[in-house]
Amino acid sequence: CECHTPVEPTSWTTEDGTTYAPLDNEHDSMAAMLASLDETQLATAQLSSTFTDVLVGPQQDGQFPATKEGLAVSELSDEQKALVLAAMQPWVQNADEVTATELLAIYEEELDETYIAFSGDPSLTNNADYARIDGPSVWIELASQSSDIDPSGIHYHTIWRDRVLDYSAEFSS
Repeated sequence: CECHTPVEPTSWTTEDGTTYAPLDNEHDSMAAMLASLDETQLATAQLSSTFTDVLVGPQQDGQFPATKEGLAVSELSDEQKALVLAAMQPWVQNADEVTATELLAIYEEELDETYIAFSGDPSLTNNADYARIDGPSVWIELASQSSDIDPSGIHYHTIWRDRVLDYSAEFSS
């Protein structure tokens, strides 16, 4: 499983008045997950590095960090754990329904071994704001970058990978 999605601008409105914001669910679910953290949890989840793009993006196959960073999901309340799982859903639901259901079940089973982390502002609305979910299987990143179209705006790069099933492995139940 691998899905790399950049979008710029983050939203737009067509001539007929229809507005599109293709990564709003991904952004909003990650921001909600981070917004649920108290000050101590935020301090633990905050990374010391700055990220201007996804870390394990295209041509970085299998180059996951050896050490997990951030806040262990095992330290979260049940409500916060539900938000972590909800943050995974917009990416995973890009797969067919059967695969998405099976992957979410795996990721839920592995929640207590999963870490969440961020850099910049947890609202994820500024250049170089970044969020990550890093589990035994799941790897999801959302990075905010300066916009090339609107100098005062941002755009997103995201990646969803599976440490076990990425590219060379085949998902089957």
